[in-house]
Amino acid sequence: MKHLCSLLWLAALLCTIPMITKAQVPPEENDANLSELLYRPIKPTAKVMEGVEPSIQQRPVANPAIRGNVNVRALKAAPKWNRISDNNGQMISADNLHLLPPNKVTVMKGNAPSFCTTPTVTIGCCGYSIKDQVANKSLFYASPASIFNNEADARTFAESLTPKLPFFMPFKNNKVYPAGAWIYDSGSGHGSVDFLKTSDAYGPGIDPSFGVYASASGKVVTAMWDPFFGNVVIIEHTAADGTRYRTGYFHLRDGFDHDLQNAKNTPVSDPSNKDARDTKYKKFANLPNPSKQLWGTNDQKLKVKAGDMVAAGQQIAWAGNTGFGGAGWGLNQDGTPSDPNTGNNHLHFMLWIKSPNPATGVDWMEVDAYGVYAKSDNSNSDCYEVGANSAFNRFFAPFYPSFHNVPVEHVIRYWGYYTSMGMGLQTLSVHKSGSKYLASGSFQYGLPSQWYCRINMTSAQYQQYFDEYYGKGYIPRQISVTNDNSGNPLFTVIWKLRGGENFAAVHNLTDDAYAAKWKAYVEQGKMRVTEHVVYYAGGKRYHAGVFGSSNPGGFYMYYGMNTSDFTKKFDEMNKAGLMTVNVNIEENGSQNNVGGLWWPRNKAYYSYMNMSPADYQAKFTDLTAQGYQLFRIQGYDNSSHFAAIWMK
Repeated sequence: MKHLCSLLWLAALLCTIPMITKAQVPPEENDANLSELLYRPIKPTAKVMEGVEPSIQQRPVANPAIRGNVNVRALKAAPKWNRISDNNGQMISADNLHLLPPNKVTVMKGNAPSFCTTPTVTIGCCGYSIKDQVANKSLFYASPASIFNNEADARTFAESLTPKLPFFMPFKNNKVYPAGAWIYDSGSGHGSVDFLKTSDAYGPGIDPSFGVYASASGKVVTAMWDPFFGNVVIIEHTAADGTRYRTGYFHLRDGFDHDLQNAKNTPVSDPSNKDARDTKYKKFANLPNPSKQLWGTNDQKLKVKAGDMVAAGQQIAWAGNTGFGGAGWGLNQDGTPSDPNTGNNHLHFMLWIKSPNPATGVDWMEVDAYGVYAKSDNSNSDCYEVGANSAFNRFFAPFYPSFHNVPVEHVIRYWGYYTSMGMGLQTLSVHKSGSKYLASGSFQYGLPSQWYCRINMTSAQYQQYFDEYYGKGYIPRQISVTNDNSGNPLFTVIWKLRGGENFAAVHNLTDDAYAAKWKAYVEQGKMRVTEHVVYYAGGKRYHAGVFGSSNPGGFYMYYGMNTSDFTKKFDEMNKAGLMTVNVNIEENGSQNNVGGLWWPRNKAYYSYMNMSPADYQAKFTDLTAQGYQLFRIQGYDNSSHFAAIWMK
């Protein structure tokens, strides 16, 4: 360890194992796994989005489960080397399934499937003025029919729309589903989507409300009472390229006393019309002993005001039934709710873009956030699922930019969702659950704009794309390996634009073959390891990785360690001023070994392994709130555990 002394001048950013607890959510919420929430099927059934894994004590690197003893092979490098200039970059020992196009791919689209109602863009809803409290003036919000003279033009325009920033579901409760869509069952326009709880999530004495969250970051421009819409929040969102959107949240709660008094003060256009929604709504407000189950409590108030800046996923309100446009459809003539358990409690959610033709008098035009433009009847419920074909782009994110256990076909299908916004792929791990392939990774801003990624390549395909991208000036940056159903290795690789360094990339090397390359490139060529993974095929251990000449300091690399020995080595390296840049779980049937790669520490970081999906979500939530970004992730043990590194 004497040769590490020269590294101690680096900032001593001690990596400790923190005590992390899951972020608190309101007790009324049944919080779902945030990564899984957006891509699991959304159907109006009593069983929608169930089965969230309960939180258990996580097992960090400092205290991992012991998987058994194996032979340890330590590969160590001197702290300083001169770069070399005689290696031209090569793929060594190249010896076949799912391919991912480069990062320039657009969102995939297709014809609407047969179970979807033929989309009708122009049948949105209405035209109405709502005050922009920040601008202090009323603005006109309307359907595409107010702007386009015919359906063909409206469809052409709608097909051209792509999201310029991510929009997330405005709820986190795993009992909520979309019940009302662009067109009502009757065929009349709705121009939005209604969200409410499944029937098994409410009953006598059970609050039918749920938390409402900002769909994207932005500025609150309206937070007020309207007799028809009830309590309304409108948020304006601005993408990096300047594109502006607005989202609207209607029929919200703002405290029992406030909402009841405003309902009682609702002006009635024709008191003699017993079927009018405003008449029934006023009767509803004047029923004796109004139910807090239906009206909410004084604690359930709007959490924002006009002028506030909000973050995506920040709670802004509670769903309700305020305004005669919210409750009126669910009331009998005498003002009693047709469903006494809900009183038509729901969230009416709207997405608008700036009007493509302000000369029409329309300031903001309605857009279907699902990109379906279909009817609300149950035959169309599959149209809202991630992966459903549609002629239009989906604005709701198919999964979060940092995601885990997402079916790999969803990552491939919606590849352009984040890349078209200027995000790059920091890390990607493909791992199996039974015979299915799942993916975990992170799209992030601030990464180099030039890169490539390919998913589940065979050895021959990896060689093919290595040659192609090397010819374009790219080298592998990160490698993930899983196996096909026959046990053959499949490679998922992220390439970066090559600088002036020389390098050599290897895969499918046995221990002895890798040791020979180590001797040639590290001991003789004075290169360092920039990437290394161990995997098994046919019961035999293999190596893949990259050697590079760019060497700002010494490094250590170990593989084949049991978790107890790895933990000791982790602590030793941390105290010596090095940081973990890769923790590689080496899966070999029921026995896992561990390898690691350490570089001189120049930033704060956290490294954990043996985390369950729930543990990983809790860690991610806490560490990102502290300003850390996911640096690397690996899923393993049939996708039931994760190893991850965060850096700041």
